[in-house]
Amino acid sequence: MYAGHTPWVHPTAPPPAPPQPPDTARANFRWTSSADRIDPFAEGPHYGPVLEPFLVRAVSATIRINPLLSPPTDSHEDYLRWNMIFPTSTCYRTTGPKRSWIKGREAPATFPRLSYIRIISRSFPWMISVKARRPNIGVTCGEVVETLSAYFHGDVAKKEYEGVSTRRRREIWQAYQYNRSTDSNVPGGHLGEQLRRLDWLCSNSRWGGIVCSDEFVKEACGDVLPCTFELKCIPSYPLTPEEVSEQQRIARHAENRSRSRPNSRPSSMASRSNSNEGRDTTDTTTEEESEYE
Repeated sequence: MYAGHTPWVHPTAPPPAPPQPPDTARANFRWTSSADRIDPFAEGPHYGPVLEPFLVRAVSATIRINPLLSPPTDSHEDYLRWNMIFPTSTCYRTTGPKRSWIKGREAPATFPRLSYIRIISRSFPWMISVKARRPNIGVTCGEVVETLSAYFHGDVAKKEYEGVSTRRRREIWQAYQYNRSTDSNVPGGHLGEQLRRLDWLCSNSRWGGIVCSDEFVKEACGDVLPCTFELKCIPSYPLTPEEVSEQQRIARHAENRSRSRPNSRPSSMASRSNSNEGRDTTDTTTEEESEYE
């Protein structure tokens, strides 16, 4: 064979088929199916960016709340049970063992993930900010619960208490007395004499979940603020004997752990971001004791 010679081909052999383009439809199907299997609320820093609130509005992102933090429904049985006047050690997951909540604490609170969120409610007048301790992960479910607990255990400012109606002050004062009684459904005297924000919850002290409610946010804030959600506070109910025993066991365990670390300091950024610095927390109990006795 020499240069320029065309090789002989048998006349009965079919000509070679032209190269086929890649099967993009099949490739797209495989990619979509794989993506669909990724839980948007999976723990860890590998599943999407963490957005700042101003970016959420700029890109018109639709925020979804982790189902674990959402209110229970007939079709959704995996949620948190927690009486918010008690420490977070008494919070537990309905589908898990009856012990303090562990699984899901590090899961993102929203999708897309957010650097911080704000929480308001019809049961109290404050806006509570929850900031992510780790910028590459965003606000987690555990940070939401811990921030709320730290905030509710803070003191009520005297001007806040005096700014509500007489009827509302009476309700708060009755809750104050009950929360410091010997009833097994309340924390008792270790709350101290100072009026705390958890007393403001009155009978609606049970966690009811977090929801997106632009209508209520606009009503309460004057505008639809990004990354601002409503906390549902639902009526509490008497504990069963089993729940009382378990709650006392959890509380004793938490108390023993705190005693074993007397010099420890809270590391949660949430507790620092919602501190009482600069607030008037003058004791509000003395006047009300004389008023209602």
